[in-house]
Amino acid sequence: LEGLFDVLAHEVLEQQPEDVRRFLVQTAALQDLTPGACNAVRAASDSAAMLAYLRRQELFIFEQGDGSLRYHPIFHRFLRQQASALEKQEAHRRAAAFFRREEQPARAVYHLLKARDFHAAGEVLETYGAALLSQGRLDTLAAYLDALPPEIFHAHPVLLCYLGDLARLHSRFQEALNWYQQAEAVWRARSHTEGVSRALRGQARVYLDTVNPSAAESLLEEALRLSDGIPDREARARLYELLAENKLNAGKIAEAEALRQQAALHREGPSDAQLLFRVLLRTGRLDEARRQLEAREASERTRPVHTPRAHRETPLLLSLIYAFQGEPALALEKALAGRERGVALESPFVTAVGHMRAGHARAMMGEYPQARRDFEAAIEISRTLSVPRLQVEAHWGLCRVYGYQGDLTEARRHAEEGIRIAAQAGDEWIASLIRLTMGAALTLAQHAEEARTWLQQAAQGFHACSDPFGADAARLWLALNWFAEGHTALLETRFPALLEDVRRNGYDFLFTRSTLLGLPDERRVVPLLLWARARTIEPHFIAQLLQQMGLAGIQFHPGYRLRVRTLGGFQVWRGAQPIRPEEWQRASARSLFQVLLTFRHQPLERDQICEYLWPGAEPRKASSNFKVALNALYKVLEPHRKPGQESSFVLREGSVYALRPGADLWLDAQAFLDAAQRGAQGDEAALEESVRLYQGEYLPEARYEPWAEAERKFLTAHFLRAADRLCAIYLERGQAGECLTLAQRILAQDNCWERAYRHLMRAHALLGDRGQVARIYRRCVETLRAELDVSPAAETEALYRHLMEG
Repeated sequence: LEGLFDVLAHEVLEQQPEDVRRFLVQTAALQDLTPGACNAVRAASDSAAMLAYLRRQELFIFEQGDGSLRYHPIFHRFLRQQASALEKQEAHRRAAAFFRREEQPARAVYHLLKARDFHAAGEVLETYGAALLSQGRLDTLAAYLDALPPEIFHAHPVLLCYLGDLARLHSRFQEALNWYQQAEAVWRARSHTEGVSRALRGQARVYLDTVNPSAAESLLEEALRLSDGIPDREARARLYELLAENKLNAGKIAEAEALRQQAALHREGPSDAQLLFRVLLRTGRLDEARRQLEAREASERTRPVHTPRAHRETPLLLSLIYAFQGEPALALEKALAGRERGVALESPFVTAVGHMRAGHARAMMGEYPQARRDFEAAIEISRTLSVPRLQVEAHWGLCRVYGYQGDLTEARRHAEEGIRIAAQAGDEWIASLIRLTMGAALTLAQHAEEARTWLQQAAQGFHACSDPFGADAARLWLALNWFAEGHTALLETRFPALLEDVRRNGYDFLFTRSTLLGLPDERRVVPLLLWARARTIEPHFIAQLLQQMGLAGIQFHPGYRLRVRTLGGFQVWRGAQPIRPEEWQRASARSLFQVLLTFRHQPLERDQICEYLWPGAEPRKASSNFKVALNALYKVLEPHRKPGQESSFVLREGSVYALRPGADLWLDAQAFLDAAQRGAQGDEAALEESVRLYQGEYLPEARYEPWAEAERKFLTAHFLRAADRLCAIYLERGQAGECLTLAQRILAQDNCWERAYRHLMRAHALLGDRGQVARIYRRCVETLRAELDVSPAAETEALYRHLMEG
C-alpha cells in the first residue's frame, strides 16, 4: 500500500487546507465520526461544520445507517499513520474520557487500551464486564482481558473473577477455581470482606455447576457470613439462592425451600434463576415444573439467555421431565436442542448433559447401541474436563442400558461406580435413581431378592430427599417384584397406598406409559392391576388406568401386548421380543393362529378349522392334530400360562374357537383397514398411514391356502383404492416423486390398474419429462392388450394427447 499512501499524501492530504488536514489527522483515532467525539479529541467546537464540509467534498467519507460517518478503510489506515505516537495516545485518551462521560463503555475501553491506560481500562471493565457476561459476549470480554498486563488484575481483582467466570462458562472448571482463588487471596490481603465473599461465591458456583454439594457447602456458608452488613441486597439474595441450590443438590429439600424464601425476601424483583424448576423436579412436582419450564422456553425464544447454565439449561431440564413422564420423542428433541446449545456456546459441560439426556430418550425407544454411545461420549467429555461428577448420570444411563438388556454384570459395575461418585459429591437423589434402576433391572431378570434390596434403599433415599415421584416408582417395582413372587399378603397391605399416592400426585403415566423410571413395557403391570381389581382395590382408579391403556374390558392378560405382522410376511412379537421360528415347534400351530387371525370377526367350529388345515383327513386324526396344534399355540403365545388357565388370546366355548374379543393384540391388517377407512373419509394422514402399513400381500406363506384367499383379495383391493386416492393427493400437492413411487407399487399389485398409468403420466409431466409420458402410455397399451385384450379408456387417451400437446 506504500504507493497508494504516497498518492494519498501528495494528491489528497497536501491539497487540503491546513485546518482540514489537522482535522483529518486528529480524528483518525476515532472509529465513528460524530460531532461530539470529534470535538472531544480536538478540544474544539466546530466539528459539525467540518464534517459537513468533508461530506460535500466527498473526501473518502461515508454515512452509516445510524447517521454517523466513517472514513473509507484504506484512507482511515493512511490517516492513522500521519500522527506521531504521542499524538495518537493523546487522541485516544481524550476519546476515552468522552465515551466514559457518555456511558459508552465499549468505546471507552477500546480507546483506553489504544492509549495504553490499562488501569483506567480495568476500572471500566470492573462494571462493564458484568454486562458483557450477561449478554453472552464472552469472546469480547476475553479479548479485553487478554490485552491487560498481569499487574492490572491484582490492582482490580474483580477482573480475576471475570477470568474465573469465563473459564467456568466454558467448562474449564479447574482453571476457574484457580482464578477465583487468586481473587480471594488478593481481597483477603486487603481485608476486603465483600470481595472475599464474591470470590467464594465464584468457587462455589464451580461446585454447583458440577453438582458437588459437599465441596460447595463451606464456601457458601463463609460467603454468607462475610456478607453480613453488606448493603448489596441483590448479592445477598443470590447467596441464599446458591445455598438453596446446594441444599437441593444434597437432597435437603426443606432447607433448600427455606433458603429460597430467604432469597425472595432480599430481592425486590423476580429471580431469573432455574432453582425453582429444579426444586419442582426433585420434589416430584413434575406437571408444575413442566408448565413453568415450557413457559420459560417460550420466553427464551424472544429473550434468549446468552451464557451457558451447565445442567440448568431449560431444554435439558424439560428433556428429563419428558423422559420421566414417558414421552421419549419429546425428550430426545429437547436433549438434542440442549446439546446443540452447548456446542454453540462452546460449553462442553452442557454438551455432555445433552448427550446423556439423548441417551435416556434413545434407551426408552429401544435404541440401545446409540444410547450407549451417547453416555460414553459424556463420560469422555467429563474426563477431558476432569469433572468426575459429570459421569454419574452417564453411569446411571449405562446401568439401565445394560441392565434392561440382561447384562447384570455391566449394570452392577456402572451402578456401583455412579453411586460411589454421587456419594463423594453428597447427592443422594441421583444415587437413589441409580439404585432404583439397578433394582428394576434385577426385577426384570427375576433376581427378586437382590432386586428388593436395591429398591428398598432407593425408596428410602427418595423419601429422605422428599421426592414422592421417585419413591412411588420404586414402590411400583417392589409391587411387581412381590406379585411375581406371589407375596400377596404384602401386596394387599402396600399396593392400595401406592395407588392412592399415584392418583393423588397425578403419576398415572407410571402405569400407562413406558417411562424412564418405570416399566420398559407398560403392559407388564396389567396383570397386577387385574389382580387388584378382582379384590376391589381402588376399583375406580384401576378402571381409569385400564381405560387410558385401551384395555377397559380386559379380563385376562399375560403382561405384554401381542403384535402380529401379516402383510408382506408373518411375524409375531410378545411385547418387544420377536417369537423365533423354532419357538413355534409345529407349523400347524402357526397355521392355526393364522386361521384365527383371518377369521378374527367370526368364531369357527373345530371341525371347520380341521377342514381348513387338514382337508380330507380322517376326523379322529384331524381332531388329534388340532389338539396338538392348539397346545403348541398356547405355549408359544403365553409361555408362562399355567395349565387350565384361560388364554388371554384364544377364546374357547365348547367346540367353537376364536380370537378373544378385546384381547391386547395389535394386527397390522386390521390397523391398515382402520386407517384406510379413515382415509376414505378424508383423513389424508390416515391415508398415508394405511399405505405405509401395507407392506405386501397378506400371509405370503399361505398364498395357496383357500382359507386365506378372500382376506388377501379384500386387503389388496383396499390398498389399491387407498393408494390410488393418495396418488391423486400427491399430484395436487405437486409431489411428483412420491406419486411415481406409489403408482409403481399399485402396478406391482395389479398391472392392469389403469388409473395408476394416468398418475404416472401426470407425474412425469410435472417433472417435464414427455419422453417418460410416452413410454408409460405405450406400456399401458401393451399391458392392457396382453392381459385383458382391451384398449386404454378414452380418459387415458385424452390425457396422453393433452400432455404431449401441452
